[in-house]
Amino acid sequence: MFDISYLTTDSLEEGVGSSQILPLVIKLAERGLKVNLLTFEKARPRLETQDLLKKFGIFWNPREFGNHGAFAGIDRLHKIYKQMPEAKIFHARSDIPAVAALISKRGPVLWDVRGLWSDQKAFTENSALKRTLFKSARVLEKYSAHNSQAMSTLTRNIVPELMARNHSIPEIRIVVPTAVDLEKFMYSETISTPYIGLYSGTYNRYYDLLLSFAFVKEFQRISEAEFHWARPKESPQASLSAGESTTFMATQSEMSTIIPNFSFGIAICNSTAGPSLKGAVPTKIAEFLSCGRPVIVNRGLGDFDELLSKHKAGVIISNETGGATVAAKEMYELLQDPDTPMRCRQLAEASFSLEKGVDEYMGIYQKMNLLTGDFKQY
Repeated sequence: MFDISYLTTDSLEEGVGSSQILPLVIKLAERGLKVNLLTFEKARPRLETQDLLKKFGIFWNPREFGNHGAFAGIDRLHKIYKQMPEAKIFHARSDIPAVAALISKRGPVLWDVRGLWSDQKAFTENSALKRTLFKSARVLEKYSAHNSQAMSTLTRNIVPELMARNHSIPEIRIVVPTAVDLEKFMYSETISTPYIGLYSGTYNRYYDLLLSFAFVKEFQRISEAEFHWARPKESPQASLSAGESTTFMATQSEMSTIIPNFSFGIAICNSTAGPSLKGAVPTKIAEFLSCGRPVIVNRGLGDFDELLSKHKAGVIISNETGGATVAAKEMYELLQDPDTPMRCRQLAEASFSLEKGVDEYMGIYQKMNLLTGDFKQY
């Protein structure tokens, strides 16, 4: 029997799979847990990844991702249900894995919320039919909220929203923001000039590229600057049309060496995305901060209004008239301050450390074991 079965519909070889899930399960295995990992892969699993997981004693069960869309999501739910191993705790990343684990009744479930999944998917869809289908998928969130033994969220701001939407959420709960391996994303003290802003990763309708472009133009009025895009191979678009002069291919594993060569990061989400913004923490933001680089984000994103203002580690842009001008001036002032890189790093160490995130998960696993009578001292 496994100590932990980690269930996700994400692919381990790209995006959040490589930046979040892979480092986490390795850390859990290093803490002495016997880990099972079930993922849905969009490409044939690489031998290097298989060997890495075997090295740490992690049993990986990669399934074929298949099609996109709401109906395909239900198919993945069924596949998770059919592939459930024997485990003491099921760590379910988002709603579909949580429901699959809950209906299996094979053990206690940690619902790892990862934001308001159905809302985010509905917002990013172009098709009215698909938007309606994803909105109806909120029933999965409600089922998870009412039946899971424990819950983790990326932000504090999303907890009252989850309570208001579902009227009941697990009493055992923690906040674990997007985690970064601080030893990999190392601190870089010097911000070189001329300034270069970086778009990093995939950008879909959830991001406000028009406001981003407005910021770019205003910043270039103040200072000589270029803007580049580190584009992952899975990105469906070849250009952002958001002021970038250079686009280059980059994998997630390369970002730790790429970011220190840039001055600041851009992660402006769409302010019309609704309540889901309260629970969102784009990985790229934590990676920039870890390397000592300030970021510009939209107002109302996760807990960043408070965190960036308190630590003076970034800029909150408003989509109101003149917002881009104000934000450009504030970013320029941050870049002129030699203490900015250290403040960014300190924020990453305080709020986005992978090791601290693992500590939180180990603690909640312990509470879940006590609750079910299957006590194990981790």
